Parts: sequence; structure tokens; C-alpha cells
Amino acid sequence: MKAIVKRGGDVLLDSAAAEPEPGPGEALIRTTLAGIGASDLAVARGEIPHEGVMGHQFVGVVERLGPDADDGWVGARVVGNINIADPAGELARKGLGNHDRARRVLGLHGKDGCFAERFTLPVSNLARVPDALDDVQAVFAEPIAGAVHTSRIVHLQGKGFITVIGDNLSALLCTQVMEPLNNTVRLLGRRPERFERAERWGVRHRHIEEVGLRGDQDVVIVTTGSARDFALALGMVRPRGKVVLRTEPIPLPGTENRPDAGVDLTPVIRDEIEVYGARCGSVADAIAALTAGGIDLTGLATKTVGLGEAISGLRAADQPGQIKVLIKP
Repeated sequence: MKAIVKRGGDVLLDSAAAEPEPGPGEALIRTTLAGIGASDLAVARGEIPHEGVMGHQFVGVVERLGPDADDGWVGARVVGNINIADPAGELARKGLGNHDRARRVLGLHGKDGCFAERFTLPVSNLARVPDALDDVQAVFAEPIAGAVHTSRIVHLQGKGFITVIGDNLSALLCTQVMEPLNNTVRLLGRRPERFERAERWGVRHRHIEEVGLRGDQDVVIVTTGSARDFALALGMVRPRGKVVLRTEPIPLPGTENRPDAGVDLTPVIRDEIEVYGARCGSVADAIAALTAGGIDLTGLATKTVGLGEAISGLRAADQPGQIKVLIKP
């Protein structure tokens, strides 16, 4: 089969990759659509040390099952949670399997991913996609899951003032998820061409350089992973307010993505600011949110390539003009 693999320092199209075999409790899934995320680009650059088939955002169809798997999944159209933990592990038994230090992560750590014609994933990680959603909607399930999870990290009483820093896909989704929850939401970014989406959703938006540090926001969500934006968030949030650092499944190292580098943490202590991290959520919750409506994905998929052109798709996804590049095997 065809697959996009990271091998040593290279990203390659392997046209003769071995067909995967589902193990106990696993499903063999035929990929129908995949999405390129920032973590996939970090794998390609060598910032995440994954070897093997890349890719973690997908829609697919279950073709067959390994031993001890419920055969009711055969033929189902699915998305999946990407963290694979031993259900008998201590953290998994506490409901914290996503944080199991021995976990594997689809296409990112120790588990071949979905940039292939077929791949495997435990049935327990899967969520069914209803007929009402098409593949282009469903392929956003993993990043939407992160946005829904972020909205649940913080609990506000009454109407809150929320700022989302960033104009990437994560910021655009967090803005949409937070806005209906009886909040006043604004989006701050550096690329004005992305503001028209916020305009369409009725969300306030401004260039980040035009905003003062008034210390009046209840919650500030930082989606960029940048130390500079973390410092800005600390200046925007009110005393005893909340700052949420929301990035993709594995934190991205590098000069622009070091939330710990050179930030004065004095305001955290002085103003008793609560700082949270937000990473992965439940794709089942994302599918429920999509089915309920209210999340507008119009124009967020900006390019689609075939599996044979996926390497050029990875290059395109790293360009500022792209929001989400899709791969269709």
C-alpha cells in the first residue's frame, strides 16, 4: 500500500508499505480523508522524534477487526481519539489515559499513523460518524475535540470576557466553541485576512498589536505556543483570571513555540492568575458538537491533495496562506 513515512531525517512516499494487521481489540481502517496538523509538520521537521507512518487526523471506514473486537464496527465510518494507553494502567484507571506516560500517539509517537491507505487503531478509540456529516466536516473532529476540551477546562459563572490569541485553526475553532456559551469573545491575531471569518461569525476581532494590556479579561486562551503571546496574556487577564495554553497534541519545540522561554511569571503570583494547559479532547464530543450545528467550517479546508502528492501537501501546509490541507487517498 502507499504511505507517507518519516524515516531517519527524510519524509518519503513508500509505495510498497506493508499492509497493517489489526491486533487484539483493534480495527483495520481504510482512510477516506486525512488532515495535516501542526504536529505533523513538527514530525516532518524532526522536532517530534516519530519514525514510521505519519498522520493523526482522519476519517475512515472499518474494513475488518482483530481478535476480541466487537464485529458491529465493520463497515462503520469513524474518527478516532489518537492517544493509545493501556486500559489497565494507573492513569487510565483514573480516567487520565491521555496522560499515560507510556501511551502511544497515532502518527506522532510509537504508532503508525493515518497518512496511508490503511492503518489500525483500538476499537475503544473510535467514534462513529453519522450520515448527516460528510468527510470534510468529520476530518476536523480531532482539532474540534481540542477546542471543546479547552472550553471545559475553565468554568465561568455568568457572562465572561474571553480573548483568544491566534489566527490559526485552533484559534478559529476555540472562538466558535466559546462564543455561544454566554460569553463575550474576541479574536486577536496578526493576519488580518483571517479576520473575515470572525466577522462572519459575529465575533469581535482586532490586530494583536492594537490591543492594550488592561488586565480586564476573565479568560485568555493562547493557541500559538509562543512565549511572547503567553506574556501578553498575563497582561490582559484580570486578577484571579485564567490563562489557557492550547496547542496541538504534542507541544511544539522551537524558537517560536516555547511557552516557557523568557516569560516573567511575577503576575501569576501577584495577581493569583490560574494557568491551565489544554491538549486533546474527545472526538465523540466533537462529533456531537458538529451534529448539533453552530460550528462553521466554511473555507477552513484550503487545499486537498492525493496521497501521492502528500509531501507537496505538507510543504503547502507550512505556508501562511493555508489553514487546513487535506489528503485524500
